[in-house]
Amino acid sequence: MTDDDLLTLTQNCMNITELSLVGCRRLISESQDTISNGWPGLISLHLEDCGEVTAKGVTSLKNCQALEDLLLRHNGCGIDRNFIIHAASRMPLLRKVALDVCDAKDGDFDLPDFNRRSLSIVKIARCNLKRRTLDSMKSGRCTTPVHAETLILTRDSEKLSRTVVRERL
Repeated sequence: MTDDDLLTLTQNCMNITELSLVGCRRLISESQDTISNGWPGLISLHLEDCGEVTAKGVTSLKNCQALEDLLLRHNGCGIDRNFIIHAASRMPLLRKVALDVCDAKDGDFDLPDFNRRSLSIVKIARCNLKRRTLDSMKSGRCTTPVHAETLILTRDSEKLSRTVVRERL
């Protein structure tokens, strides 16, 4: 899928509330504008392994005021350290955020104050680089990120829980 394809989709399917794109490697940072302007009522947005969507940061996705569920993984290492805090303050309905440290501009993310936000679940994955196939092991060059562990923060009405889930093969 290209940015032009995404634009065509917004023009022909205007009432989409949930969008999940995986492996759309031709998308660029400007795709955020297309998504934000084409579907301002999005409730759920998952972008994984989609080119360089977040290489220049996450700016216009914050205009999706109705977002409740946001997953951004392997889309370009330009997401600011304070993204979760800013997203929670600009997106009043945001309940769940899932990010990957691979996409963090500064190598990590600041955690929000859960007491004053609707945000109740934050998942931050960390990756290791693994070889893709037996053939690529011979060259030693081709690697792909594989989740090594995920920090999961959940808040209920009484407490904040922290859990680290390790990679399982």
